[in-house]
Amino acid sequence: MNRFRSLISQSPAITVATAALVLSLAGGATAATVTSQRPAAPVVWHNLKLINGWGYGGFGSFHAAYYVDANHVVHLRGSARLGKIGSAAFRLPKGVRPSHVLSLPIYASAGVQEMNILPNGFAIPFDQTGTDSSVRDFTSFDGVSFPQG
Repeated sequence: MNRFRSLISQSPAITVATAALVLSLAGGATAATVTSQRPAAPVVWHNLKLINGWGYGGFGSFHAAYYVDANHVVHLRGSARLGKIGSAAFRLPKGVRPSHVLSLPIYASAGVQEMNILPNGFAIPFDQTGTDSSVRDFTSFDGVSFPQG
């Protein structure tokens, strides 16, 4: 042990290299432990029925759907287009709806726009121009998430 202390006091570079080696070995052991555990449960997406003239957005995107994760967070995916201006694109089922009005960012053909999700489950895409033309061209729900209830 005295030789080890003597070595450390003579060369700080050796001390740093030794600490890095110890930490990298611990990190490798942690990674090996994590990969040996069971895989995560598969995600089950539930399709959403588009309403008010809204249809599948196309362009190889997903169809509108949702799932609720283990932490009670609702996740949306999919797309829609050509619906009635100012109308809901879909309605979330009971138990998945937010407890208050949410105004969330969404991607539309002209960039980032918004979607309101109401406590009754209606999800209404809109853009700030007042014409709603960009959300009618294409609207993506990918990446939208919010707490359940």
